[in-house]
Amino acid sequence: MTHANLPRRGTTLLECIVAASILSIAIGTVTMAVFRIGRIWTDTGHYRIALQEVSNHLESLTQLPPDQVQSAIDAMVVSSEVAQSLVDAKFRGELIQDDQGDRVNLSLTWGDERTTRPIHMTAWLAEPITKETP
Repeated sequence: MTHANLPRRGTTLLECIVAASILSIAIGTVTMAVFRIGRIWTDTGHYRIALQEVSNHLESLTQLPPDQVQSAIDAMVVSSEVAQSLVDAKFRGELIQDDQGDRVNLSLTWGDERTTRPIHMTAWLAEPITKETP
């Protein structure tokens, strides 16, 4: 029997190296995907918390008498539960009075403003704010 006719009994070192390389690339890709999905879940949770916080404040502001809205906006702070979840959370609010009606704009930013999307919400006040004439 010649060498060419002998049946192969094992794998060569080259085949093992190629298989190990393909396996390591696959494991690396899956690992990166798992970490990325975890980051997306965390960001989505933070966004949901921030959305609920802005919504709660906006609802409470629209229930106030019109003459108390501006002072409530000025005194607005992030709740302690949200402050624990969102790093450097800050509210911004403004009362706008124009021909479109009286409305409140609120925004909440947190963390690094370049990597997170701030929450912006607007609500119109049911009762117009009357300016007192002297």
